[in-house]
Amino acid sequence: ESTILSAESIRSVRFKLVKDGYSISAVDAAMEKLEDVFAARELEQSIRVVGLEEFKVLFAEGKELLLNRLANRRRRKFKRRGFPYRGYNRRQVDKFCSLVATHLANDTELTVKQVRLIAFKTQRGGYAEYQVDAFIEKVVEVLQRESILEKANS
Repeated sequence: ESTILSAESIRSVRFKLVKDGYSISAVDAAMEKLEDVFAARELEQSIRVVGLEEFKVLFAEGKELLLNRLANRRRRKFKRRGFPYRGYNRRQVDKFCSLVATHLANDTELTVKQVRLIAFKTQRGGYAEYQVDAFIEKVVEVLQRESILEKANS
């Protein structure tokens, strides 16, 4: 049975850590490049299938989803982990959210690589990792769509 590779399937691949295994950073970098290639191909194909105007609508919907989350008050942007559990540091995540909001307002450059390199400390009562991670994936998706739109418009 053959499996069709997609950006999503590449993004969701997980490897077990083993002694004397490959360098984690090298594997992560290679997987990110591979995901970017597949995402670009899929998004370009999407433009051909649905048309540029519908693609712009899909981009706007993704952007609106992010903006809705970003509109939440500082330190209340995501669900918090209950005591005594740890989650992502709220202050650091909120700072990242400010960076995303500034980019979406067309005020700063933000790259997929910068987003992927983001790391947060943990704290008791911090933000729920699954929500923040899903938000980061949506940011990457919107940035990839934005990049394809810039190419299509040039």
